[in-house]
Amino acid sequence: MATPRIQSVDRAFSLLNCLVDAGGTGSLPVMATRCGLSVATTHRLLATLEGLGAVVHTAPGKYRIGTTLFRLTESTSKDRLFAAAAEASLRRICKNICQTAHLGMLDADCMVTYVAKASRRSHFPPTVIGSQLEAYCSGLGKVLLAALPAEQQARYLAEGPFVALTPRTITEPDALLEELQLVAKRGYAVDDCELFEDLRCVAVPVKDANGNVVAALSASSAVSQMPHQNIASVAAALAAHAHEISDRLYPAAPGSASSN
Repeated sequence: MATPRIQSVDRAFSLLNCLVDAGGTGSLPVMATRCGLSVATTHRLLATLEGLGAVVHTAPGKYRIGTTLFRLTESTSKDRLFAAAAEASLRRICKNICQTAHLGMLDADCMVTYVAKASRRSHFPPTVIGSQLEAYCSGLGKVLLAALPAEQQARYLAEGPFVALTPRTITEPDALLEELQLVAKRGYAVDDCELFEDLRCVAVPVKDANGNVVAALSASSAVSQMPHQNIASVAAALAAHAHEISDRLYPAAPGSASSN
């Protein structure tokens, strides 16, 4: 039997999410309508949140996100949060699917940051959590680049050059664009010995509650341990783990609260 939810907590977080979605500020009647609450219930919840410093009452009927929420998030980072959410999945992936599993994110300069790693071959690949790598030559990077808006993707492809790290690295912008379009279409990327020789990698997207790609999850093994005929099944297994990670990071919102 599932643990029962506390309705007042659900409602309070619905209001906070409403403020975030509105850019950090909102009005009482609008929030009440969007959250399916009465104005009276909304006012009581906001008054409680105000007392805790979670919201600030800036004008009659107007509220903003408060300093308490900023203070609560100062002790962590997005990278560490994603790494913690992925830790158990990475261990299972490494145990059941491949020799090394990674979680990566794209930074503002379109570099892939390795956020988390689990491995049965500690010496290979020689990746380190927190290190960065060019995106065009890895499975993680291809997934993240494929999810970029068209204009940003075009700017990236125009900036080059794309250096060959192995004889199989895709270096021509047109060929890389075709590869990214294929990744977007089929839902996973393959690094076929393009980053390191004798290393094959499959990667899938990790998405937020709105379906936006926020990270990528990969499984890597020596070519002999990951033959081409296994790629589709590896991608499917990875996708299931990616959904688990997404669910941990972005739990399903509760149903609309009934008004009082």
